[in-house]
Amino acid sequence: MYVLGLDVGGSKTHCAVADELGHIIAEGFGGPGNHQTCGIEKAKESMKTAMDSALEKAVERLQRAGTGESLRVVYAVLGVSGADGPEDFAILEPAVKEIMGETPFRIVHDSWIGLRAATEDYVGVVSICGTGAGHSGRNSQGKELTLRNLDYVTGNYGGGEEIVQKALHYAFRSEEGTWEKSRLEEAVPEVFGVPDMEAVCAILRREEMTAKQAYQIPIKTFELARNGDKVAQKIITEMGYEEGCYGAAVLRRLNMCDAPVPVVLIGSLFRTGEPLLIDSYMKAVHEAAPSAYAVILDEAPVTGAVKLALDHIKSSVLS
Repeated sequence: MYVLGLDVGGSKTHCAVADELGHIIAEGFGGPGNHQTCGIEKAKESMKTAMDSALEKAVERLQRAGTGESLRVVYAVLGVSGADGPEDFAILEPAVKEIMGETPFRIVHDSWIGLRAATEDYVGVVSICGTGAGHSGRNSQGKELTLRNLDYVTGNYGGGEEIVQKALHYAFRSEEGTWEKSRLEEAVPEVFGVPDMEAVCAILRREEMTAKQAYQIPIKTFELARNGDKVAQKIITEMGYEEGCYGAAVLRRLNMCDAPVPVVLIGSLFRTGEPLLIDSYMKAVHEAAPSAYAVILDEAPVTGAVKLALDHIKSSVLS
């Protein structure tokens, strides 16, 4: 008996096939899978690519073992970036059904697989800070809360996309003298391979910024912050505090402010371990919940999808 777990993110998709003990026997990867940003057809393609690759490797491994055992996937859990509300599930459910065929599955917001990967009792708060941002929580009574996690207009803020906007904003202001000087005005043109901010402006007005260039801007911002650039430090510190405000809100709404609750931090920006980001996040959290403590996930979030799939199998047997 085997289960399937998928972590469907804004920049990549990760699939894992695991046995009944949770041992991962094969993995596969695909492209971006957030249907809100890349469209449902691209999301389907990324999920199918990752899943087909993982299943093919799993079959090959079983064949090499020579036990005659066949690969029987009995359940799958998909943690999906962009699975925020009923409208999203109405789009995702038929798309995933088309991919999964007769294999039963469950779709959850990707924050939930992060929480399950980091905890055994499945209790705590989880915040994502990667390409975008998302926040969820579950208390010891089983009450769950997921914030809208949609966009700036509907109350969401944070992630690499926000850093891109902020870094560009302050690079232009530095160059024009309307804010503090920052080495961003030198680093940003380097990312675009042009001599100055005027040339960057022309690229942006033509809407020609590539995904690779957008990916590099947060990296440069973190590098400058570590090297003492005050504006870059301000961008990261302010984002950390804002993200902490979301985490604190989840703690308050789930009545978890008086307990030592794990706050699970996942996503590429949190994985940097940057103190400017994490310390400012926890500062906001501790204003609401002094005993909360940070847990930076040290394993792939897809392991949480695998654990949730196995939890389902166990509960089905018990019932």
